[in-house]
Amino acid sequence: MASVPYSSLKIGLTALKQEDYQTAITHLETVCRNPSLPLHSLTKVQMGLVVAYHKTGTIGCAIALCQKLAKSTDPKVKNWADKIYADLTEQTERGDRNPSTPPLPKWRQAGRASQWQPLCGVNLIPFWLLQVGTAVVLFWVICELVKLGLFFTNSLLAYLPLLEPIQLLYKDPTQILLLTLSIAFCLSPWLLDGLLRLFYDCQPLSSDRLSQHSPEMVQMLQNYCLKRHWPLPRLGILPTNIPLVLTYGNLPCTARIVVSQGLLAQLEDDEIAAICASQLGQITYWDFVVISLGVLVIQIPYIVYWQVSLWGDRRSSQILRNGAAIIASLGYGLYYLLRSPVVWLSRLRVYYSDRFAADLTGNPNGLSRAILKITIGIAQEIQQQGYTLWLLESFNLLSPVDHQQAISLGSLPPDTQFESVLTWDCLNPNRHWLGFNNTHPLLGERLQRLTHIAYYWQLPTELDLVELETVASALNSKSLLQAAPFLGILLSFASGAIFWLLWKLGFVLGFWSLSWIYDDWSLFRGLVPIGFSLGTLVRINTLFPDIKPTNVQTNIKLQDLLASSTALPIDGQPIRLQGKLLGRRGISNWLGQDLLLDSTTGLVKLHHTSWLGLGYLLPRSPRPYDLIGRSITVTGWFRRGTRAWIDIDMLRTYNGATSRSSHPLWSTVLASAAAIGGAYILWKGG
Repeated sequence: MASVPYSSLKIGLTALKQEDYQTAITHLETVCRNPSLPLHSLTKVQMGLVVAYHKTGTIGCAIALCQKLAKSTDPKVKNWADKIYADLTEQTERGDRNPSTPPLPKWRQAGRASQWQPLCGVNLIPFWLLQVGTAVVLFWVICELVKLGLFFTNSLLAYLPLLEPIQLLYKDPTQILLLTLSIAFCLSPWLLDGLLRLFYDCQPLSSDRLSQHSPEMVQMLQNYCLKRHWPLPRLGILPTNIPLVLTYGNLPCTARIVVSQGLLAQLEDDEIAAICASQLGQITYWDFVVISLGVLVIQIPYIVYWQVSLWGDRRSSQILRNGAAIIASLGYGLYYLLRSPVVWLSRLRVYYSDRFAADLTGNPNGLSRAILKITIGIAQEIQQQGYTLWLLESFNLLSPVDHQQAISLGSLPPDTQFESVLTWDCLNPNRHWLGFNNTHPLLGERLQRLTHIAYYWQLPTELDLVELETVASALNSKSLLQAAPFLGILLSFASGAIFWLLWKLGFVLGFWSLSWIYDDWSLFRGLVPIGFSLGTLVRINTLFPDIKPTNVQTNIKLQDLLASSTALPIDGQPIRLQGKLLGRRGISNWLGQDLLLDSTTGLVKLHHTSWLGLGYLLPRSPRPYDLIGRSITVTGWFRRGTRAWIDIDMLRTYNGATSRSSHPLWSTVLASAAAIGGAYILWKGG
């Protein structure tokens, strides 16, 4: 096994001399992941990577490696790193760089506490009850999905000729599922180890190797685990430039902390220690146990989606491709559905772990910088790779930052004031219910809490998020219009309750003809879709205003669109932007789940709905993923919620190829179908 890295070292250095920098990066990064590599060889490899990163325009990675090499005890290495660092910094300030890799923002480098008063304790009982409740709901969802699958399987077998239902499938699967999940829970650390090793080339990481990047992290781990009488968590490293840290396991003695090469390269010593201290908090509060099981469960449908998509793309038969697309889409839908019971716990636990990390290290500013650098690193890697990497999506629940939030916020120009684009996260009165399905807290809210901790300890703050003016109340006409479909459902229940009270009154007064209202629950079942339909139709004109030459915005900066703290998704701003279309290619993007516009001022998510919902099976115009990698003009409605996105009206390439979307049409169709269905239920009765 040891010969592979040294073979890669020779190939990488040869490629570097031949100015084949991309090949050099591929092989030299492989060498860097070898935990047994001698220090002098590691230094040589890192110096080669600095040159390769510089030549390919990956300035951020080159600067980060130079900063580490500048700490070398070898005077020659230190002098070389200092000189290259100065050149890179000057080059970045001049703007003499690849446009694809923006310069890093200038950090305040606000300090940390040398002595600090521990934060007051928190009541963890509600948090632990939430963990138990999450496990119960997750099990219930899995059981119901399995029962539904078994029912449809037998129904299909009964419908097809010459086949009969399988009697075994009629049995209650609850006990078998409970046993299976119990076994999966016990084996979850090793199963997740295997998945990360098989699909993402995760390798063991020694404490000595880690201490070369962050001595503080190693010392903190050793001291804290010794104090708690825990063994050290097993360490691993992922060979990716995405800055990530993942923690999983089922007991403190089986905990794993996996970091990425990008995290070690892009963060400073104290920042690595601060973000990894938050992972210790997840182990201390035991929330990593339920999350680990949830992540393991959702890997099954996600791997089906991923691998079937790749298999289908290699098939020449359109029938096989369509079949693979349907299976992959079902897999993605199941992944998204099984993720839902865990999102509340996933979101809440980050607050606890951030607070724990600040209290343990006395470095809330270092943690703030780490969160922002991870956000920027994720966005830059998506830009460079041209799509959302599988690792980011499949392990998003374990990531310290939600990759969906990072897309726009992490890709803004380096001179953007973070405070200006984070005020929505801190002040918008509707932010909590709009983010009910988010896997992570809003970045602005997280950073504001860390800023308050720094302020409490009388430290200078990395961001100015302490004193912000409040905005209007959540209960205004615009927010009510935003929630109209859900309010329609609530009003339908209220209407049903009024009819029920009328029956009670009729019973008292002797009007027996109203008794059907009490006995027939179809009244409620019919009113719910009608209420949803009315709410959807009420807001549709505001949600999709006409796009005209007089009202469409062009050449507007993304940071300006993000700056408003009172914006809501209902504020559909007609917009036209130019840029490069990014996303996954082929079947994996059959539902349009990974479409991004790489504009001159940042990345923004695109939402697409195909005509008749069948545009991928029966295309009459180019599908969006057919245009990936090309320069396009997007016309649509910009929306600002917990994330930013554009509902597409039309994509157009420079040679005239177009792909249209159908958001207003499908909103109308959905509302009409709900109204017709509700009316039918009321007409048919019980």
